[in-house]
Amino acid sequence: MKLLKLQSLVLIGLIVATGNLIPSQAFAAATPPPPPPTPLNQLIKIAVDNNPQLKSKRLAWQSLIHQYKQATSLDDPKLVYTEAINPVETRLGPQDRVLALNQKIPYRGKLALKGKLIQKDIETAKVSFDRASRDLIVDLKQSYYELVYLENAIQLSQQNKQLLDKVTNLASTDYAANTSTLNDVAKAQSQTAQVAYDVQLLQELASTEKTRINTLLNRNPEFAFEVSRHTRMPPKFPHPITRLYQWAESNEEITLSDIAIQKSQLQQQLAGYASKPDFTVGALYTQIGERNIDGLKRNGRDGFAVNIGMNIPLNRSKNRAIKEQARLQHLQKIEDKKAMQNALRNSVKKLHFKLNNAYRQTVLYQKNLIPQANRAMQMAQSQYRENKGSIGQYLETQSTGLNFQLAYQRALADYWQSLIQLEKLTGKKL
Repeated sequence: MKLLKLQSLVLIGLIVATGNLIPSQAFAAATPPPPPPTPLNQLIKIAVDNNPQLKSKRLAWQSLIHQYKQATSLDDPKLVYTEAINPVETRLGPQDRVLALNQKIPYRGKLALKGKLIQKDIETAKVSFDRASRDLIVDLKQSYYELVYLENAIQLSQQNKQLLDKVTNLASTDYAANTSTLNDVAKAQSQTAQVAYDVQLLQELASTEKTRINTLLNRNPEFAFEVSRHTRMPPKFPHPITRLYQWAESNEEITLSDIAIQKSQLQQQLAGYASKPDFTVGALYTQIGERNIDGLKRNGRDGFAVNIGMNIPLNRSKNRAIKEQARLQHLQKIEDKKAMQNALRNSVKKLHFKLNNAYRQTVLYQKNLIPQANRAMQMAQSQYRENKGSIGQYLETQSTGLNFQLAYQRALADYWQSLIQLEKLTGKKL
């Protein structure tokens, strides 16, 4: 009987060491097959087509295009009608009513500058749309790889829990037969309870991550879908940090800073018009009533006149302040770009380190720590079979092996997530 229990323990340990657990036929028959995994590219397409925030950015960009014609057109002419209550008497007769039409004409070149400013706003909206598209894809990829990690962690923890359930039963049986200690039973039970809690926590985290993906795709937050749990071993990152710095100079944030600097230059030129006048041209029609005076020439004849006007920018201190403010704002945009470049380089450096560190961790776990943990589990099983070890020792080695497997999956997710963030900062497919 003891030999049979030992063989069962060894068999279970070997199954876990190889990472495979054969489900029972009854369980497989009772559980409906899960839906096929949804590829990442398909999720990205759905998100780009349906995300409301991205649609809003696109509409904002398209609406600004129609502002150019508004900014480069003259203001609507002003028509004023005056009906006299007490008509003003003139030699030719009373002024019964007056009709005036005026048109404001800006100084030459002013409308063209306003049009160029709108063009910069359109460029900004276009780049903002591109940045929103980029951020949406990055957020989706981040959540996708986090979900892959959680699904793998759930699978590993469930396999570990099934093993611990059997080991706990075996430890209880051995304790009843005085071949195991109460401490071994307590360790098995406590470890089983901890893993059960971990499984529940991981499942809730995975559900939360699926909800986040569904909201990015603008669909029901509880929409059921699966992802592929296979994550390929990452390659060694080939690009040096200096090349990443160079690529980062052309990303969307820097492009927006360049556009802001160009726009501030145009605003500085427009501020120069503060000391130049705008003009007004118009026409005036006056209806004159007739007088009962014989022989009066042009009696009651209506009047017609044209007028030309201009504003006079006499407040020199105000005009100088407008120009100085525009100059300082231009300098501010230049410094903003420098600050953004520094922050960008710092972020690139941190992600470059995190990426390489994650790669080193995957190599360490895959080639060294996980194989060593598997050998340690086999050794603990052998020692227990020869009455040289205990279930507690086996549980400790088995727990270490699980932690190494989870750490390996975490390092894989960290690698791909860091790579995605670097692609976001550099604007390159790495």
